[in-house]
This record gives sequence, C-alpha cells and structure tokens, in this order.
Amino acid sequence: MRTQWMRLAVLSLACVGALAVQPRSPELQRIEERFIAPCCWRENLAAHQSPEADKMRAEVAALVDSGQTEAEIVEHFVARYGERILREPRGARSFWLTATPLAVLALGAAWLIRYLAKVKPA
Repeated sequence: MRTQWMRLAVLSLACVGALAVQPRSPELQRIEERFIAPCCWRENLAAHQSPEADKMRAEVAALVDSGQTEAEIVEHFVARYGERILREPRGARSFWLTATPLAVLALGAAWLIRYLAKVKPA
C-alpha cells in the first residue's frame, strides 16, 4: 500500500513539473538550436537537460528580452566559448565538413563499381 502512495506522489510531482515548463517562442528555440551545450559538447542547447544548459538557455532568453539580435547573441557566446559552441561552423569550415564525407562516399562508390566490373563471375 505504501509503495502505491509513493508511486502516486512521484507521478503527481512529475505531472506538476511538466505543467510548470513554459513553451519557448520559435525565435528563442531557433537561437538555442544554433548552440551546443557547453557541459558535454554533444547535444544542441535546445534539447539538452542539465543545470549548465538551463543557465545558458536563461541567458539566451535574457539577451533576447534585452533586444539583442541573433547575430549579437551568437557573437556573445562565440567570444566566451569559441567557435566550438556553434552547432554548425561558419564560413569555409562548413563547406569542407559537408563536402568531405560526400566526396569520400563518391570515391568509394566509384572504386566499388570499378572493382566489381573487373571481377569475373564464376
């Protein structure tokens, strides 16, 4: 009986916590998605759940509320954390990070076609 009450209490606290989360504006969501969470450097800021990510999201919201543009917010965090904070790198690095895997895939496919053309069926 006591276990059932504990489960009910945990479930009700989880429901209250879910209701307390306020939806973010699309602009705020878009800005948060441009950054990587600085605590683990693996997941974008909008989706990551950690105290440090919560602080950074609150800071982004405060910067948006103060009237800063998206470009100014990006520069603010790049100045603090470096280019690594950006989910998608800027400039030529973005091109090479996209083009290199595609080029390797194309070369591999060409090699495989050439190899299979040379192999005679038994």
